[in-house]
Amino acid sequence: MRTMIMLILALALAGVLALFPNVADQALKIEAFGWMFETRQGPFILLLLLLLGLIWMLRRIISAILAGPGQVWQVLRSGGRKRREARLRDGLMQLIDLRGDLGAKAFRKTRGIVPGWGNALLRVFATPVTEHAIPSSDDDPLLTALKARIVTDPAATPKPDLATRKTHLEAWLNVHPGAPLALQRKIDMAEEEENWAMLTHLLEDMWKKGGRSAASIRPRLTSAYIALAKAQPDHALEYLRKAHRLTPEDGNIILALGKTLIEQGDVQSCHKLWSAHLETHDDEAVAVSLYELLRTDALKAYRKLEKINDTKMPPARAWLRAQLAHDADLGGLAMDHMQELVKSHSSPLAWKTFGDWHAETADWVQAARCYQKALEFDSNAPEVDKSESVS
Repeated sequence: MRTMIMLILALALAGVLALFPNVADQALKIEAFGWMFETRQGPFILLLLLLLGLIWMLRRIISAILAGPGQVWQVLRSGGRKRREARLRDGLMQLIDLRGDLGAKAFRKTRGIVPGWGNALLRVFATPVTEHAIPSSDDDPLLTALKARIVTDPAATPKPDLATRKTHLEAWLNVHPGAPLALQRKIDMAEEEENWAMLTHLLEDMWKKGGRSAASIRPRLTSAYIALAKAQPDHALEYLRKAHRLTPEDGNIILALGKTLIEQGDVQSCHKLWSAHLETHDDEAVAVSLYELLRTDALKAYRKLEKINDTKMPPARAWLRAQLAHDADLGGLAMDHMQELVKSHSSPLAWKTFGDWHAETADWVQAARCYQKALEFDSNAPEVDKSESVS
């Protein structure tokens, strides 16, 4: 950079002398030690610049000779910065290969390329993950954060123990509060140690602050609510309702929420919840659970379902209607509903239920056939012949 500045100044001065020849032709006298030197200003200035250039070149040549054999051409060809970059590259290779002095000598000669803290930063990368010291308050914040990122990396091999990772993570968050990656690692760690209360708190806080998209947080937060409901039965209803608000179409959550409502004596709310779900979802597990609630007054429950258009009724709800008709001693209607169900929406539940009905009337041949259908049924197999019916 300095060489470039001097060259620009010399060119500028030469241009000025060319534009103003009268100034360049003015006489210049120098007297010293009894000697008198007389010349013109223009040639004198150019000679002085040339002399400075020769001195700079001699210094470069002497430095190259002192650097060792084979370095003269490299020093003449490249500037000081390029030379330091080459030394830095060699030092990095030594550090990566774990050879020599790990680049210590090379790094000392990289002033202007790598700051003083850069050497310590580079050594962090070369330290095995299990040998990083526990951070202290006197450590450089940048080094603390880098060590914590390496130690808490999920792909680290071998993986440090949980206590060590938590210590580094807390130090990371102390020097860089709110660091997105540190918070993500904290979430992973809370899930690893099954600290569901902490996990839900972190995920909720991240969602509120917009740290990540709702689509990426929702499944994980839902799972955390479910786990927290199991861990804290006294607050299960609260957490299951939160999970239901996040994923209102999840049948497993609806089933668990309904059972919790029953345990707390709110059967009516459970009935509404499951019935609303079956209006638009084909969920056999919910249908079977709802049937256990309605079977005590099967006829009344059936009357509410019989007016619904078959084309708008999901198969699970159609099974519920047929089972309620059977329990209400409406044999003909129940048989019609079930035959239509196994024709249009065959399933193991439908065939097993049909087999149970035949077994109640001692029609063992038809019962065995229905049970066989239920056992052989495979959702990946070709669809059963819809023209076939069981009378």
